[in-house]
Amino acid sequence: MSANAATPGWAVRAHAAFEWVWWLIVVNVLWYLFALAGGVVLGAVPASVAAAELTRRRLRGESFPPLRAFAAAWRREFWRSNAALGPAFAVTALLAASVIGHFNAAQPLTAWGLASAGAFVGAFAVSAIAVPMYVHYDLPLSRYVITASRWMLRNLAHAVLLVAASVLVVTCSLVVPGIIPFLSLGAWSTLATVLCLGFFAANERRLAPQTSSLPSPQNEGVPR
Repeated sequence: MSANAATPGWAVRAHAAFEWVWWLIVVNVLWYLFALAGGVVLGAVPASVAAAELTRRRLRGESFPPLRAFAAAWRREFWRSNAALGPAFAVTALLAASVIGHFNAAQPLTAWGLASAGAFVGAFAVSAIAVPMYVHYDLPLSRYVITASRWMLRNLAHAVLLVAASVLVVTCSLVVPGIIPFLSLGAWSTLATVLCLGFFAANERRLAPQTSSLPSPQNEGVPR
């Protein structure tokens, strides 16, 4: 009998769960490290792209040194990812500041406040979809945000699930604030990547008999 066969199923599942928790911590630390390396303003986008790329590789069963692979992806995609996704991140950040300012002012909820909140949720969803789309598909740089927006409008149920996952991560972070510096951002990045890649795969299967609006995923093992 092999060692794996002799190992109880619960132990295997527990080991896999702890590996994923460790991965969330690693992604969290690396995202902050490389976002700060780019001065946050220029570092956040390539750090998000690198986190999504490495999570995608991990889901494929690849083995790699996280720090070296993250640094390589961050450097390679620094200018390209900022050009492609930077405007969407900037708009999302500005809308978030507007919403936070409105609620911090303790003013009655106004139509402008509701509109800002709705615009923020939409911009956040587009940005969250655009990052995994960037690492999964080859598109012209100017097309990622537009394609992510169209994809969201055609797949509202998936977008709602993505936003709900974000709310779950935020809620857990508020309930247990001690996890914020160690887990929260890594958990969100990993969860968003896993969900979006699953959404894309489901969409490709659904559109298989037709001509998809998206190009074929990037070739296995061939980095851009």
